[in-house]
Amino acid sequence: MAFLYGLVFFQAFSVIPSLIYLEQGVYINEQGRMSFFTGATILCVLYFIFTFVLIAMAFKSFNKRSLPVFNIAFKGRNIEVPLIIGLILFAQGILLINAALSPLPILNPEITRFTYWSHSRFPFLNSIFGNTAIFIPFAIGLLFSKYKKFSIVMLLVFFGYNFAIGQKFSPIVQGTFSFLLPIVFTFRANMKKFLIRSIVPLFLFSILMGGVIYKITYTKYEETKPFANIKIYDPNEAMLYRIFGLQGHLLWGATDRFVVHNEEPKSFNPADLLYGMPIMMEEFAADKKMVLTANNTGGYNFTNAYPGILFKIFPVSLALVYHTILVIGFLALMGWVLKELMVKKAYFLSIIAYQLFNWTIYAFVMGYFYKLYFAFGFLAVYFLFVHFRKPKLT
Repeated sequence: MAFLYGLVFFQAFSVIPSLIYLEQGVYINEQGRMSFFTGATILCVLYFIFTFVLIAMAFKSFNKRSLPVFNIAFKGRNIEVPLIIGLILFAQGILLINAALSPLPILNPEITRFTYWSHSRFPFLNSIFGNTAIFIPFAIGLLFSKYKKFSIVMLLVFFGYNFAIGQKFSPIVQGTFSFLLPIVFTFRANMKKFLIRSIVPLFLFSILMGGVIYKITYTKYEETKPFANIKIYDPNEAMLYRIFGLQGHLLWGATDRFVVHNEEPKSFNPADLLYGMPIMMEEFAADKKMVLTANNTGGYNFTNAYPGILFKIFPVSLALVYHTILVIGFLALMGWVLKELMVKKAYFLSIIAYQLFNWTIYAFVMGYFYKLYFAFGFLAVYFLFVHFRKPKLT
């Protein structure tokens, strides 16, 4: 279970150090004010502990049941592996064709990762595959045990494509995790042996990718000096500020405004969760008009709107109750369904479930809970199908 929720652990390891950094007192560029101690770090630590305890308890309950699964077959023959190979080749192929016909951030300084899709040849692909098409490395990982060379080549193509369109850090972290997740489940019975065999390649790969990211970011910051307005000119200092000054600033602001001072009335509108990030941006942006315009046209440096958005909607006690319902009903349940599908080797269905699971985690990070509509629809259809076809499923 711990590895399954690796991206949630990663969020904790990125937000908590950020809050420690902010509560020492720094200028928050996005909010246009100096930070100070609010107790947000303590609140955040308690939030993650509570969330992981809820997930563990929910899994203990869910594991008392067994999810019936099925494989995709044609004329009695399992065709999941050919389907997955075809899916990988088609998805990467169409994305590469679009990239070849579009201006790329890696070659065109006027194009960024925020504006790539709006300037691309086939912008509608963004609504289908998202910024990074994160289901692709997961699908590649499913094939690794049987097709190692093919998997490694496709993974490198995935990373190369994302570098070309300006996506650097997210594909490395999320893509590597997505690739490793099905491998961990495949080799879970011999995990110690697998780790011993893989530790050196993974370490070398991490060093290589880290060096590439550092070099690209250093060059970019040296040229653009993004934090010159607060007198940060050195690229290394700018990178530290970008890493630690950004991830937790909305939770810090929400703690200050809605928990500590509690000066504003709560909205008591759960629908605010559907698009929590724009709401939090409007609440905390130093220049609301400029920031909201920038976000609508391509993005801005705001992240981790949840759980801060909850404190704007409910008092802390009620927010805790609502969070409990959301974690058990979506974050834990969607993870359990994915686990069941992987363990029982329903691989094609697990690709769909992983994409939805990834969107669920995204909702619990950015506050875009409209993503849960897709997860709810999948769960409703699947459980209805299981109910009516149960005697035929294994």
